Amino acid sequence: MKTLLILPLLAFTVLSQAASRCRCLYNDTCWPSEDQFSDLQSKLSQPLIRPVPPATPCYPPSDPSENCTDVLANASNGRWLSDRAGAMQSMNFQAFITDNGTIETCFLDTSLNAAACPGAPSICPTEGGSTETQGAAVVFAAEHDLRVVIKNTGHDLLGRSIARNSFMIWTHNLKNITYNPAFVPEGAPATETYDCR
Repeated sequence: MKTLLILPLLAFTVLSQAASRCRCLYNDTCWPSEDQFSDLQSKLSQPLIRPVPPATPCYPPSDPSENCTDVLANASNGRWLSDRAGAMQSMNFQAFITDNGTIETCFLDTSLNAAACPGAPSICPTEGGSTETQGAAVVFAAEHDLRVVIKNTGHDLLGRSIARNSFMIWTHNLKNITYNPAFVPEGAPATETYDCR
């Protein structure tokens, strides 16, 4: 339980420091090297993954993979979408408008796109089933001044859980919560503890 309280605090610290300045994005010179990501990987219990838009298996349209049938059958299934780091409940959040006004997205209707599905919405999320994995990802993001988005199972109506070229921390599998009746927060006076049963 104690570690569950630390994760939001770490995320708040990372996100609240100097909110007026820009964070490092993929393709910026400040983005971590592959060696730095390998070092992060060595500290994690789960592999780093790169999310892809859910319609990716349907591209190129001339030679879609066998998984395209699964995509077309489940594209409106919220549970199926929530199991994919690169998917959002609303397709518009997976789109990106470039400086010249071009819309880059991976449409289910493959006739609307070019021959390939454009890039991923975020880069290198971690799929963590432990608070240690998520904590290491938050520390890494803070050390490298990365733009962070945190995406869980739910959908953020304002689109804050996805950002192109950011570092995503995917908490989808962080579900095991245990109650420890003997837990007392560090530094909390005994007179301020409460029975929460």
